[in-house]
Amino acid sequence: SKIIGKVITTISSKKYDDLSLPIEYTPLYLANKNSPEYKNAMHYLLGRGLSGTDVLRYGIGYCEGGRYSGMIVIPSYDDEGNLNFFTGRSYYKDATYRHNNPRVSKDIIGFDLYINWDEPITIVEGAFDAIAIKRNAIPLFGKSIQSELEKKIIGNSVKKLYIVLDSDAIKNALRLTKKFMSYGIETHLVDLGDQDPSDMGYENVNELIYNTQPMDLRKLVEYELYRV
Repeated sequence: SKIIGKVITTISSKKYDDLSLPIEYTPLYLANKNSPEYKNAMHYLLGRGLSGTDVLRYGIGYCEGGRYSGMIVIPSYDDEGNLNFFTGRSYYKDATYRHNNPRVSKDIIGFDLYINWDEPITIVEGAFDAIAIKRNAIPLFGKSIQSELEKKIIGNSVKKLYIVLDSDAIKNALRLTKKFMSYGIETHLVDLGDQDPSDMGYENVNELIYNTQPMDLRKLVEYELYRV
C-alpha cells in the first residue's frame, strides 16, 4: 500500500486476497474533468453534501464501465492501509441497481484507517453516513455488527459509543445498545426519526449525536414498549 497523508493509492490488497477495487475504478481526483461521467458523479456527491476534501481523504472514485458502471466507489481500508471492503452507489436516480457491493465478507472494520480508538466511536449503517459525521464514524455496510468490530471495540476498551442507525433498524440498534451496555460501555442510542445522517448534514447530525444522553434501563424499556 502507498499512503500519501490519508490518501490511499492501493487498488488491491495482500491481506484480503479475494478483494480488489474494480479495474474500471478511477479516483475522482485523478479523473478527466471534461468527462460527462465525471461531472455527473461530482454533481451527485456535491448534492449529498460531500466536499473536495472528503473525496480526496476517502479516495472516492467512480466507474465508467464494468459491473460498477455509473457508480460512485468508496473504498475502506484497515488500520494498516489494506483494502478491506468497498461499496458502490449509483449516481443516477433511474438506475436499476442503486447499491452494489463486492461478494466478500463484511466481517471487517469499516474506515478503520481513520479511527482513533481512544475517542468516542460512532456506529452507522453506510459509508455516506460515516462521511457525513466525519469524526470517528464506522460504517457497518449494513444493519448488523460483525464479530471483528465487536472484538476491536471491546479490545480497545472504548468508553463511549454512539449507535446511529436508520429508523427501520431500531431492533438492531437496541440489540447493539444492550450488548455494549453489558460490557460497561457508555452507550448512546441516537434517534434520527425518519432521516439519515447523510441527509441531515454534518452540523445537524453531530448536534443531535452529542446532545443524546446515555441509554439506561428505563429508556431501554420505553423503547421496547413504544418503538419496537
